[in-house]
Amino acid sequence: MKKLLFLAAFAAFTTQAMAQDTLTLANYKTPLKEGYWLSASEIIFSWGNVEASGLDVSPVVRFSAFFHLGQQFHYDFSKNAGFYTGLSVRNIGMINDLNDSVRIKQRVYTLGVPVAIKFGNMQGTNVAIGAEAEFAFAFKQKVFTNGEKAKTTEWFSNRTNIFLPSTFAEIRTKQGGYIRFKYYLTDFLQENNQKVNVPNLTYRPTQSQLFAVSLGFAIDGKKSELYKDEMNKQKKR
Repeated sequence: MKKLLFLAAFAAFTTQAMAQDTLTLANYKTPLKEGYWLSASEIIFSWGNVEASGLDVSPVVRFSAFFHLGQQFHYDFSKNAGFYTGLSVRNIGMINDLNDSVRIKQRVYTLGVPVAIKFGNMQGTNVAIGAEAEFAFAFKQKVFTNGEKAKTTEWFSNRTNIFLPSTFAEIRTKQGGYIRFKYYLTDFLQENNQKVNVPNLTYRPTQSQLFAVSLGFAIDGKKSELYKDEMNKQKKR
């Protein structure tokens, strides 16, 4: 139910952002050869490719809507090329079935710094290719064994790698919506530091690559102000 509410709120907010361009915002252009800021948020679908000695690990797609926030600094060299960087906080992780009766959910909050090059129409649809350095600072684990749950939380845990570099590619529309494909370059989990506290089960992931697909939006603060001004004008008419 919570996931459905998050999706409904996300869809409503994105629709409102897209509707802005039907007003006077259609005439607004982001500055050329001048930096500007965008506020971003997203929902994330992630999964892992995990191999562990003695276990047939099955990945489960993980959905995350809370909380992902970012500030992006953009600079457009021309109408067809630019770059962006910034700072982001996101919730990433993986869910795996270790056997028929044990499911483990592991996630971290990370602080990330992306760097990307943009190609295409800087005032419309464009593509970005880049890399991001993320640093994990808050870990949570849930182990479900035959319906019973055990939870663990740690700050700067050694169960995952603290430094999580990644590469990504994304497509962004004129209205600010985007879809991003991300691949993490290092293992998500530390092989020898996993504790599941399940009798007769040892979890040592020799490989734990993480993949993610994000659906998000990035809003220009200046557009938001223009939108408010236009709405106020229409109310006074």
